[in-house]
Amino acid sequence: MGNLKQYTIDTNVIRYQAGKTVDQILDRAARIFWRTIKEKAEKGEAVILVPAEVVRELKVQSHTLKTSENKRIQNLVNQCLEVSSPISTEIEHHIREMSAYLRANYKRDIGFPKMEYGGVSDARILYSAYYEDSILVTANTRDFLLYPFLFAQREERLYDLILNEYIQYPEIVYAKVWKDETFKEMFHQLGKLEITLEDQK
Repeated sequence: MGNLKQYTIDTNVIRYQAGKTVDQILDRAARIFWRTIKEKAEKGEAVILVPAEVVRELKVQSHTLKTSENKRIQNLVNQCLEVSSPISTEIEHHIREMSAYLRANYKRDIGFPKMEYGGVSDARILYSAYYEDSILVTANTRDFLLYPFLFAQREERLYDLILNEYIQYPEIVYAKVWKDETFKEMFHQLGKLEITLEDQK
């Protein structure tokens, strides 16, 4: 990523900033993140990416929201660069399968007892961040705990909006997962699916 950092944001990162929440922790976390990221963007140090899947989710949710909140959401979206990363149903499924495998075999090691493997939308958002080689920002990290394992151990790739910090696993946990031949094969298969997708263009 070089000196310019790219941040791919989840739907809740926009919703918590645009909406009125009774949770003061969430409200404060969203304000801190957006203030910080805007300053970085203005200095040319960061780019805020919003996946097409997030825009679609916001569109669906807009029908249940007040006009004022929808306007705030649109204002935030306008400050981001929308990206439509190519993806296939095979990649969506494979990402969910990789997450489910981690949850089934390493949930205790990872240290997130509420770890999930997410839905199709989560898989699309995760892959969009991966395709764009960016940091994934979410208030719902339990659906994206696979993400740091797709990069080198010390890279800061998954940002927890609520804690305002990166999720990073101990070296021993990262090494344990990457010694798992099944997980390694799954990662290689993801690369093959990407090549197949590129060839189909």
